[in-house]
Amino acid sequence: MNELNKLYKAMLLSWGALVKDDGRIVFTVSGSNAEIDIRIDEQDMYLPTSEVLEGNCVAKVFFHPACENITSKETEVFKIIRKMTSMKILDVFRKYPIVLIGVAGGPEKKAWKQETLDLLEPLKKIKRSVRDELSELFKQMKVEIDDNGLDNRFMHLKVTKGGGRSQRSGEKVYYKTRPTFPFYDEVIKRLVRSEGQSDNQLVEINNFSVSRAALKVAAHLFQSIIPAVLNPNDYEFESVHPVAARLVSYLGCYTDIAEQLNRIQNIFRADFDKAGVYPIDVDWAEHMEELPDIYRQVPVLDYNSHNTYDENTNTSGSQSDLSGLMSVSSSNTQQQPQQNVTILQQPNQMQQQQQQLIPVQQSNMGFDTTPPVMEMGDRYVRSEIDMAGNRVIHHAVTMHGVPVIYLCTRQGNKLQRSEIQGMQQQQMLPNMMPNMMGVQPNMMGMPGMMGMPGMMPMMGMQPNMMGMYQMSAPVTSGGGNAVQYGGSDANAATF
Repeated sequence: MNELNKLYKAMLLSWGALVKDDGRIVFTVSGSNAEIDIRIDEQDMYLPTSEVLEGNCVAKVFFHPACENITSKETEVFKIIRKMTSMKILDVFRKYPIVLIGVAGGPEKKAWKQETLDLLEPLKKIKRSVRDELSELFKQMKVEIDDNGLDNRFMHLKVTKGGGRSQRSGEKVYYKTRPTFPFYDEVIKRLVRSEGQSDNQLVEINNFSVSRAALKVAAHLFQSIIPAVLNPNDYEFESVHPVAARLVSYLGCYTDIAEQLNRIQNIFRADFDKAGVYPIDVDWAEHMEELPDIYRQVPVLDYNSHNTYDENTNTSGSQSDLSGLMSVSSSNTQQQPQQNVTILQQPNQMQQQQQQLIPVQQSNMGFDTTPPVMEMGDRYVRSEIDMAGNRVIHHAVTMHGVPVIYLCTRQGNKLQRSEIQGMQQQQMLPNMMPNMMGVQPNMMGMPGMMGMPGMMPMMGMQPNMMGMYQMSAPVTSGGGNAVQYGGSDANAATF
């Protein structure tokens, strides 16, 4: 496993995910043995190891957020990262009150500093009813905005593009992330509005009623455990390198919050250990500065480099159902009509001289036939729908005249790029050349110019010794930072 995948795996494990033996990534919640599938467009997410990428990539999405293009909005994979990190912080925070209240009710230790005493003092002699209210109040906190529009989010890390020059280093800022705490802000707002009322007075907070006494304790716990709630602007994290700028900024801010939670655990280590609550692992964060050097160890991959969903569309699913929360659906439903689209009735039989191709007249039958972003030098020719394989095949040609196939999912996500060589190339030419050169085929299905002596060598189409074609590595999203495959750059990427 290369260094990039080691970093990815450490991140995922620290957020509560598991990486199965086959590379598939699932999410877990403490206290439960359930493994929740992480899915994008109904496709399971995998760690992009060489073993997985070199195998069957159909119906698979890969975790490679470091390849995000600097111009992209948040990608589907980044949305999953938001959910996992927010769930981790929220899950740990919810366990603090019962431990701290238990410590406050015990004997005072001489080694405690004044700051520790100030934390525990309001928690002493709390009534059981207030403690139960706190538990129910904190259950109202969510990872995302509710379907009804109520903002019960425990934490939201707001990512902003740009920002001029860093006030700390003077370097250009590509992204900055500032923490916000919507639920805490609502608690403070309700306390201010109910000023002067008795502690047993019920106060409504986002359609949930709780005593003012419980709200006061909740505010104290927030401020003591996460000081960032008091001055969130002071905890803004900047990224000053264009590689993985959004990811670096976001995770830098996340790490700051996680370390604040860990700080409290370190003060009362024995008590938290007894309760089975352990620090959030952030050791991997020190390796984030290595991303500019290692992010190319995995090629650019779909759902990571550019966003395809409509940011105005709610894609989170039901928050009461974790399987829905950990699934994202892109809303890239706009399909551009293609003039050269056919349905491939006999898939995966490239050895045949001819295939039955039925033109698509009006509908693409639910397939996204939009040509993918192609590698530099590749020119699009036509597309075919592989009904049996539930895929779309896009034909192209390189600047040297070598036929190329881009294999895509039904939804239009690239799976693989193949350069056709030797015998397979000769079999494809009858269908490729009329579209490539604008020449009408003759009665034998061959373009008239194909009979010209020396035409094949001129176009660089010499078959190899075995008459076989070679398959390149799984295709990427292309673009300016795309890793090129084939030719002298075939080994440019290592996995």
